[in-house]
Amino acid sequence: MATSFDVAVVGAGLGAFHAAEEIAKKSKSTKVAFIFGYTFQEFPLAAAMYLNNPDEHEKWTCGIPEKWQQRWPNVQYFLSSAERIDCDKKEIRLVNKGPDAGALISYKAVILATGSKSPLISPSPGMSLSERIAEVQACGKALRSAKTVIFNGSGLVGVEMCGDFRVQNGYSARIILLSRSGKVLDTDFGEKSQSPNPAVVQRVTDILTRKFKVEVKHGSVSDPKFSDAILSPGSLKLDDGESLDFDVYIPCFPVGPNTGSLVSSKRDLLDAKGALLTNESLQSTSHPEVFGVGITSTKVPGHPVSARITAASQHCALQALAVIEGKPVQVFKDKGAPPPMAHPMNVKIGHGPGGYLIWTSLPGPAKVCCCQCCQGGFPCCPPPCCWCCVAGCSGVCGTCGGPAEGEAPAIFMKSLLQKFQIHGYKGFGEYGGEVPKQDKMT
Repeated sequence: MATSFDVAVVGAGLGAFHAAEEIAKKSKSTKVAFIFGYTFQEFPLAAAMYLNNPDEHEKWTCGIPEKWQQRWPNVQYFLSSAERIDCDKKEIRLVNKGPDAGALISYKAVILATGSKSPLISPSPGMSLSERIAEVQACGKALRSAKTVIFNGSGLVGVEMCGDFRVQNGYSARIILLSRSGKVLDTDFGEKSQSPNPAVVQRVTDILTRKFKVEVKHGSVSDPKFSDAILSPGSLKLDDGESLDFDVYIPCFPVGPNTGSLVSSKRDLLDAKGALLTNESLQSTSHPEVFGVGITSTKVPGHPVSARITAASQHCALQALAVIEGKPVQVFKDKGAPPPMAHPMNVKIGHGPGGYLIWTSLPGPAKVCCCQCCQGGFPCCPPPCCWCCVAGCSGVCGTCGGPAEGEAPAIFMKSLLQKFQIHGYKGFGEYGGEVPKQDKMT
C-alpha cells in the first residue's frame, strides 16, 4: 500500500532543498515527501578538496540526519533512494536498502532535482556513508601515489581538480588535462555566451601550465568505459588513435541526467541524452504533474549556477502547487538574485594555501566592493569591503594595482565555502558514531 503525498521532491542537492523549502513556506497544508536518498549530507562544492585529500572529507560531511534535516512540519524525509518513478501510476518505489527500504509513495505532483551523473564528484544514488568514505579514501590514496593523472574535462571542475591535486599532492606527478577543444573553460561560460572570454581563457591557461605544471591536451574519447573513474593503472585511447598511459583517470564532466529511474508508457518522456522533455514552465510535455530542476531539455542558462538552480526550484515548487490546486502553470522567468550572468564569477585553481583564484565576472556591486574597477586590492580595499570574519579577506581582491587574482582569494574561497549553509547544508564535521574515523593521510 502506497503512502499518499501531495508533492514528492526527489534529490539531495540545493535544488531539491529549495523546492521543499518553498512548498513548506507557501502551503503548510501540503504534504511533501522529500526523497533525499542518503543517510548523510555532503557538500559537493568541496569535492576537489576531499577527493585529493580524504582528511578533508569529514569537514564537509554530516552523517547525523537529525542535524542536517530541516524541521518543516508538513515535510517527511525519506533516506532511501528512488528505484522506480512510475509516471503513469504516479508512484515512487524506493530501493530495498537504507532506513526507508522498499517504501512505496504516491504523489499528485513531483519535482525531480536529481542532478547529473558525476562519478566520484558526487556519491552514487543510495550509497551509504561507509561506502562513500571508502570511495573517497580510495581516490585519495590512488592520487597520492600516482605518477600520471588524467583529468578528462577542461571546464571549471577539471581546472579545480588540477589545482587541488597540486595543493594536496605536490608537483612530482604528471597531470594531463584532456580537452575536446584543446582549450580550457570551453563549456563553462554560459549558454548566453557564444564563446569563452579569450582573456580569461589565456590567463587560466598560463597559470595552469606555468605555475601548476599541467599539460592541456587536445583530445576526446568515446569509449563509454571512460565515463567512470579508474583508480588503477591503465591506458586511454583517444578518438584520433593516440594512447595515453595513466595511473589514475577521473572524468570531470557530467555524464548525463540522473533520470534512469523514470518509467512511462509515453515515448517522449526523455530526450536522446536522458533529459526530461519540458516546456517553458519546466513542466514535462508528456506528464504535466512532473517538473524538473537542472535535468530538463529547457535550459536555464547563466551564472552563478546556484542562483539559477534556486530560482528554478522555487518556480517548480509553485507550479506543483498550482497543478494540485487545478490552476494554470506559469512560464519560468528567472528572478533569482543575483541576476543571470553569461560568465562565472571566478575560476578556482585549487583551494587554500598553494591554490589560485581568478575573479572573472562579478555583479556590479560586488565588482566595486572587490575593487575590480580600480584594482585597489590589499592593502587599499576600504571598509566595509573587508570580510574581517573570513580567512584570506585581506587579499580577497588581489593586491593593490594588480589583477583580481592570486593565492589569497583561494584561501578566502575555502573559508567562504564553510559559511555556505544558506542552502540548507548543516552539521558539517561529524560522520556520526556508526562510522569509524578514516586513516589520516601522511
